[in-house]
Amino acid sequence: MEPIIVKLSTEFNTTAKDLKDKFSEYQENHQTETTFHNSEAPLVWIIRGCIDYFDQLDNGFLGIGNESGIPSMQADHFANNLYRLNNAMKYLKRLWDLKEYKTLDEFNTLLDIRTLIVHSGEQLTKIESLKLEGYKDSQLWRIFGNKENDSFTQLSYFNNASLAEMDYCLEIASDKQDKTKKGNLSKVDHHIQNESFLDQRIYLKAEQVRNIVMAQIEYFITSADQVKTVKSTRNFPPIEVIIDKENNKINFDKIAELVSKDLRGGYIIERGIEHWNGFGLKRLMEYTKNSSDISSKAQDLIFKRIINVMTDYWENFLDVNIPGEKLPDLDIMQIFSDYTPNFDEKNYLECEKLFTNIAPYFNTKDRNDSTDIGYLAIFIDEISRALNMKFNLDQNVDEFVCDYIVQSIKKAV
Repeated sequence: MEPIIVKLSTEFNTTAKDLKDKFSEYQENHQTETTFHNSEAPLVWIIRGCIDYFDQLDNGFLGIGNESGIPSMQADHFANNLYRLNNAMKYLKRLWDLKEYKTLDEFNTLLDIRTLIVHSGEQLTKIESLKLEGYKDSQLWRIFGNKENDSFTQLSYFNNASLAEMDYCLEIASDKQDKTKKGNLSKVDHHIQNESFLDQRIYLKAEQVRNIVMAQIEYFITSADQVKTVKSTRNFPPIEVIIDKENNKINFDKIAELVSKDLRGGYIIERGIEHWNGFGLKRLMEYTKNSSDISSKAQDLIFKRIINVMTDYWENFLDVNIPGEKLPDLDIMQIFSDYTPNFDEKNYLECEKLFTNIAPYFNTKDRNDSTDIGYLAIFIDEISRALNMKFNLDQNVDEFVCDYIVQSIKKAV
């Protein structure tokens, strides 16, 4: 039979660096709040490692052959890396829900070679690239290297110009395991006529193996660029059900329930505590409704601003094409920043310490009354001087934050 020379049918010019850069970019695109990090990270590590290994494949990648009866360590290393790579790409395809990517015929041939190197010794019936019919077993017989200083090897296996360029010849022995010979003992050429035995030669060159594998990796990486943007459709109530502008009512709990299903809405549950800036706005709205010493002008301003920002927030949330970081900010201090006074430690106390040390549960569900007394005292001192007033210290810390915003607005209007 004609020798099988394994080589890429097209040119391949992409560098290993370009492959890894593209892979890193596309990997980032697939990271979501539901990413299986401990499954994905090792797979990515394997693929990146295989890019380096196959890019630097030298012409001794199968070692010194198998004259001893078993392949060299280099051959096992090559076969195992090819197997790891193929498995990692298929598994990552499943995790990322990628479209089917093209598998090169030449890459399948390399996978069959891997099977022959690793699994010879057991019956092998599905070596598809050899295109065998009727044969019940194929085994790796010999691996010959072009580097071998052996005139028999050179004359027998690398005996013309094209074969002399190859690095290895793998001889594959296939057998039909024909039992009809028993009834044809007098037919001395029965096995020849029946083609019971078949020897095939597969030739490999490191440069071509490198190109095949790198081209296959590129097909996989290109498929990873196809990020699916289809999102599951959820049914949401009309805005009138949750925001009643005429009566200054907002169903914060319903909104919280709806946005709590993912991270886009800024809803986070950590250590059993539910964090969402909408809870802070709910506190302020209830505080404003229940306070008797707030002018109607100040009250209307607070209600209008909260209703407007929550309306914008909800309408933007319903548009799945708007990423979470682009949704309107529900941070109460940002919403009313044009009314709170300036003072020396404003940025430090309001932006850094207010909702971490002074009122850490202000923007949480059903949690309150925890504070760092030291920071609270400093904050009270600063805002009292800035507003030239004394605050009611008989209320809890969350009510105090609401009072601070209300008093700031009262001073302004």
